[in-house]
Amino acid sequence: MTRSVSLIRAATALLLIATAPLLHAQDTPGKLRLPSILGDHMVVQRDVPLRIWGWAAPGETIQVTLGKATGSTQTGADGRWLVKLDKLAGSNAPVELTVKGATESVTIKDILVGDVWVCSGQSNMALSLGGCKNIDAELAQANRPEMRFFQVKGESADKPKDDCSGQWTLCTPATAKGFSAVGYYFGRDILQTQKVPVGLIGSNQGASFAQVWLSLEALTADPELKKSYIDPVSSVFSDPEGAKAIHDKWLAEGGAQYDKDRAQWYMDKYAAQQKKEPFDRPVPKPPQPEPLYFNSMTRFPTVLFNARIHPLVNFPIRGAIWYQGESNAGDPLYQQLMTALIKDWRTRWQVGDFPFLIVQLPNKSKQQKDPQDPNTGWAPVRERQLKVAQTVPNTGLAVAIDVGSTEDPEENNNLHPVEKENIGSRLALAARHLAYGENLIYSGPLVEGTKTVGNKIQVTFSHTGSGLKIGTPPKTSLTPQPPTDELKGFAIAGKDKKFVAAKATLESPNSILVWSDAVAEPAFVRYGWQMSPVVNLYNSADLPASPFRTDTD
Repeated sequence: MTRSVSLIRAATALLLIATAPLLHAQDTPGKLRLPSILGDHMVVQRDVPLRIWGWAAPGETIQVTLGKATGSTQTGADGRWLVKLDKLAGSNAPVELTVKGATESVTIKDILVGDVWVCSGQSNMALSLGGCKNIDAELAQANRPEMRFFQVKGESADKPKDDCSGQWTLCTPATAKGFSAVGYYFGRDILQTQKVPVGLIGSNQGASFAQVWLSLEALTADPELKKSYIDPVSSVFSDPEGAKAIHDKWLAEGGAQYDKDRAQWYMDKYAAQQKKEPFDRPVPKPPQPEPLYFNSMTRFPTVLFNARIHPLVNFPIRGAIWYQGESNAGDPLYQQLMTALIKDWRTRWQVGDFPFLIVQLPNKSKQQKDPQDPNTGWAPVRERQLKVAQTVPNTGLAVAIDVGSTEDPEENNNLHPVEKENIGSRLALAARHLAYGENLIYSGPLVEGTKTVGNKIQVTFSHTGSGLKIGTPPKTSLTPQPPTDELKGFAIAGKDKKFVAAKATLESPNSILVWSDAVAEPAFVRYGWQMSPVVNLYNSADLPASPFRTDTD
């Protein structure tokens, strides 16, 4: 099925862009048409009732056939229609979808039935396989016709949209290179272990805050979220035309030039990095702070839910993977926000409490070898991600504290570490347990409890496998190898919360003892509570322990 779409490329994952409205050749009133997500080469979700929908003339009878499943309906006064079909078993044998109206028909070809996963978040989910290093061997094996990609194109919207822009493609070296690296590696492992077709829907945006991915209803239902995210921009919701006029004035008075200058600055900086040349030109500054408006796709609440999630919710999925949090690193409501997001998406998709798998933010910047170093960096947001995984049913956490960028001269302080294979594979481990019921070690050790034993604190863990151990990062990681003769990354404090570096030893397969001679009456313990800590606690499956603390703010 042929569709015409607007193709927009970002100069950088961090660049804020505004996009043109969707253009569809079929957008003639009364003409039979389907949404973009229903297209040639798609993968539809197995083992659940399917929904096929679209538009036609009001009162028109629509007949739908997908493989052996059939159904019919009549369009409403607005021309909308939706047909529910019986569930289909997974199959790599292509089938066709035929939709017939009174005078027209549409046929979608080469459809597989398998598992569909949404790949969402910000720039580290958006980072393509082509942006990673040492991928030649992987690309040589990337002809995987049973894995397909659908990338939702860039757009924001003030209200929920019924359609988005994109098309399904088969996984080839060329298409894999342009798709999310985390998504690709995750999908590869699911394909290899589950032996069913895999459809990956990329719906992500660099620099995006979590609140842009929730619906207005979800944000207003929680009084605290409403106060923090909706009330400050209520004037835009209540008077969108007035807000647009203010934003247009900002553009006319230097904002448009600032956008161009900043885009050029990012491109020049990237070019200098590629050539390993110094780049010290300061980033351009706006003439005045940019007034918030709906086209601020990384910050304005609801706009990416409206444009890039709502058009998908009639399309059943198996689950979602999520890599985001850098933009919300200082947000005290992030746990609450993510809990609401997961509930919102599950409610919208109507396929039950599907698995929602979260990447915990990795280490970043030069290693901090002293556990007393006060630069906590992303530690609080990692804690909030951990708490989401521990409190929201059917969620998983891929701990990544050992695969970020640190001492490598090219990667030091890189917000986008180029090692993504281990992250995708760890997400797949969580999916193999939560979605597919495999009995395997799917998580790194998570703190379960503590108690004081004399002048020591005993810490117990879940997800230890056959036992805790001193481990090392994967060979592909850019993180330097930590010492292997003793546990690292622990700090301890009394009730005064004055933390000092601590010693730790393995006590049992699921517990350790932590102490310091400088703290006679310990009360609190921390592990990896820094931006880029030196840590080496693993389980028997070589999965790293999540950073944690037992004190509170």
